[in-house]
Amino acid sequence: MKRIALITAATFLVVIMGFASTALAANSSRWQRQEDTSRFPAEVLRLVNVERSRVGLQPLRFSDDLAASALIRAREIPIKFSHTRPNGTKCFTAMAQVGHILGENLAGGQRTPKQVVDAWMDSPTHRANILNKDFRELGVVYYYQANSKFKHYWVQHFRG
Repeated sequence: MKRIALITAATFLVVIMGFASTALAANSSRWQRQEDTSRFPAEVLRLVNVERSRVGLQPLRFSDDLAASALIRAREIPIKFSHTRPNGTKCFTAMAQVGHILGENLAGGQRTPKQVVDAWMDSPTHRANILNKDFRELGVVYYYQANSKFKHYWVQHFRG
């Protein structure tokens, strides 16, 4: 009887440890995903520059002010997914105070930098922005909004 109780207790302990381990792994993975998203802009820039190098173009440089205007737009596109802002003005007015945007790429639903760059490269108009020889700078952001249609949003702003 003691032996059955001991085996039952050991089995219970193994099961509980398995649940705890699974919960810890899920939590760890959730934290890892949050940490990884901070690297998304740099990875998009890297992937864009790979595409540019394939056709002999100079790499784009990351621009903080373009990233700031891209963030403004990223917060708007869950409301209105368009190159027209929710207030009815053109997307380029997001940069009115600090510079000039010459191109904008939007995307929604892609979860990784590779997925979004692949989607943009599969679209003739987005591809044209990425491979525009006159562009020299890029600001890019990833934005997540859980209670929205696509949840995952991406904005690129380009400047010559």
